[in-house]
Amino acid sequence: MGRNQFVWGLVLLLIGSLMLANAMGVRLPNGASLMDLFWPIALLGAGAWVLVGVFLRGNVETQNASIDLQAASSVDLKLSHGAGELKIHSGANENEIVHGSFAGGMDHKANRNGDRLEVRMRPAKSAVDFPFFGPYSRLDWDVALNANIPIALDLNLGANKSEIDLRDMNLTALDLDTGASETKLTLPSKGRFKADLDLGAASLEVIVPDGLSARIRASIGAADLKIDESRFPRSGGYYQSPDFDSAANSVDMTIDAGAASIRVR
Repeated sequence: MGRNQFVWGLVLLLIGSLMLANAMGVRLPNGASLMDLFWPIALLGAGAWVLVGVFLRGNVETQNASIDLQAASSVDLKLSHGAGELKIHSGANENEIVHGSFAGGMDHKANRNGDRLEVRMRPAKSAVDFPFFGPYSRLDWDVALNANIPIALDLNLGANKSEIDLRDMNLTALDLDTGASETKLTLPSKGRFKADLDLGAASLEVIVPDGLSARIRASIGAADLKIDESRFPRSGGYYQSPDFDSAANSVDMTIDAGAASIRVR
């Protein structure tokens, strides 16, 4: 029996039992229906399952894989990931765009379009199978990228913990879209590029390496935003390095966030 079948069986038994008790007129001492207990019990069970997933890991198969560069001169890479830990850094060899270890497996598509390679990566094992966040759903990835190839990087991250170190990368653009997550992002130290960061209920720390100038524009809701103004003084509606316009290496960063905690330093 699969774990999903087992858990769904328990859920259905709980719902059926409460509905039967309600139909038979069984009431709590305070006169409330037993069905009133459903959501408190469901939330307590979901919370317990999440905590189990934090401290225990099941036997999820790990795949070691690489994606060939196909002699392309630039890459458009979209990576989707959730329900686990994600590490991204440099280290792929000159004939690869990616290599790494992928818990739960990795599915990808790579299409050559002229001199540009378009790559899409996602977990082979669905991270949204119920009950997500359980001890068998930790899709931990360790991903090495080719630091010598210009890459437009699009990261679509779900509920995970990410350490993204792009310090040595040759990035042409960065698009980060993340939900309920904890992310530490180190930007490339060289180049001129744009970074669009879109966050939900998330924690984000952005490290801007020395020598990289920045302009930072933020549109935030109930977010806690702290930016190192000794490096990026506020100027009207944005924060900007004094030498941003003339700098050889710079990032034009936009941040859209809801209930998030954001640090830029």
